[in-house]
Amino acid sequence: MYRRGSVMRRLAIVAVLCVGCAFVWPVTARGQFGGGGWPRPGADPQLTGWQKSERRISRDDAKNLKLLWKLKLSSDSSEKIVPTEAIFGGVVITEKGFKDTAIVMGPSNTLYSVDYELGRIIWQRHFDVQSGPAQGMACQNARTAAALIQPQPVFGRGSPPPSPFAREDTTSPRRIGRGVGFAFRGVYVLTRDGSLHEQILSNGEDYAPAVKFLPSANGNLSDLTIIGSTLYVNTSHGCGGVPNGVWALDMSTPEYKVNSYSTNGISVSGLDGPAQSTDGKTLYAITGSGTPNSTSGVYPNGVIAVDPQTMNANDYFRPISIGATARADSDVSPLVFAYKGRDLVAAYLAGGRLVLLDSTSLGGANHGTPLYQTDPIAKNGGSGAWGRLASFEDKDGIRWILVSVRGPLASGNRFATTNGATPNGSVVAFKVEEQNDQTVLTPEWVSPDVTNPSPAAIAGGLVFTLANGESKKSPAKLYVLDATTGAPIYSSGNEITSSANFASISMSGGNVLFVTADSTLYSFGIGIEH
Repeated sequence: MYRRGSVMRRLAIVAVLCVGCAFVWPVTARGQFGGGGWPRPGADPQLTGWQKSERRISRDDAKNLKLLWKLKLSSDSSEKIVPTEAIFGGVVITEKGFKDTAIVMGPSNTLYSVDYELGRIIWQRHFDVQSGPAQGMACQNARTAAALIQPQPVFGRGSPPPSPFAREDTTSPRRIGRGVGFAFRGVYVLTRDGSLHEQILSNGEDYAPAVKFLPSANGNLSDLTIIGSTLYVNTSHGCGGVPNGVWALDMSTPEYKVNSYSTNGISVSGLDGPAQSTDGKTLYAITGSGTPNSTSGVYPNGVIAVDPQTMNANDYFRPISIGATARADSDVSPLVFAYKGRDLVAAYLAGGRLVLLDSTSLGGANHGTPLYQTDPIAKNGGSGAWGRLASFEDKDGIRWILVSVRGPLASGNRFATTNGATPNGSVVAFKVEEQNDQTVLTPEWVSPDVTNPSPAAIAGGLVFTLANGESKKSPAKLYVLDATTGAPIYSSGNEITSSANFASISMSGGNVLFVTADSTLYSFGIGIEH
């Protein structure tokens, strides 16, 4: 039976004991200083993959990167799952003192909290997931989604906080990150049975009983997105009988209200979930092939803008010029960035083209005219990329967009700089520029050959990507590239012994993390004394 009192008492004791630790915080928490948060896959709600606050890894010392540690999370090879991207919890007060934490979902439905400076497990939490009756199509590589909850104190200035020993009021909505003086932080976990769990970040224990999010088990899930007190997730391919669409669960309502934008059999693409507008008032997602239905607001093969309150589509884009029947890519989430006073949306769509859209009117009056559209990027079209795009601004304020491409490139785009032949894959970069009063995408560089590259991650003028390799053929390899030329600066060589399975990179505080196919969590970075 769940008991909140014992959890609260232990955390209260830790908080009291750590009052005297205030002066050693800068030493103990050093891993978080000089680094920024990475609270969800993609780094931020706009899914840019840009670590803006990283100061421990720079161009000057990128060549000194090395393997800091590797940690076997599990020896269970019975399940083939797509590992979650590690997310950084920052400095957390635990029963063992201050810890720099990273959270990752491993196999066998087990959530791990890892001290990312020392490479040691702090706690692990196994979820008993019920598979449920077989429904719909059975999909491989079912995922478990996770996202951090940030502290949100609710008591007013000058008002005393509630007692940390108070019993939970089970009739009111949960408030992790609220209601105590030192403000809990936690992590939401959506397991494959459709249940949403809420764990306390310091020890992994339940903050409250799980609630039902999705109607059935074994859905094909994206990662979680959080806006305020509401969580969002994409579902696709009709896996497990879970209807396709964008789903929302409002944690501020007593009944944990669930709402959705249903796409009536059309998949919603992107492993990293919907991207948020910079003001949090719109969600953007990519839809797969199917038949449009304007009555129900379903628009295939394009980008949809969904109101996160009503879960209705309020705008859409369908690429008329490349054919309504062309298949959209099934794995790439869109990204959003602010540009000259409004949001722009970038998406990798049907035929493997990168399109740029104005958020004020996706596709203009006919919903089919983008601001700009590239020629096909990958030789194998829409299946030539996965995960997400990436974007950053350089020191001169120029906006860049990166695409990770599987296999060889198409011949249409003429890049200013290349770094050799790329038969197995590459990262390609475009500049966002103004030409003749039009916003355009200018092809700039192609990386060296990278086998099945992960979505790019950017920090300190550097681009990081993981060659996922191929099972039983080639292991994974970490690459660091110059962000303005694509030139190689660092390679991990033969340090990684396994291939990876749709793995992607996260980084903070000088640590670059990813999980390989054999359930090993790797950390590369600049070594420091401990």
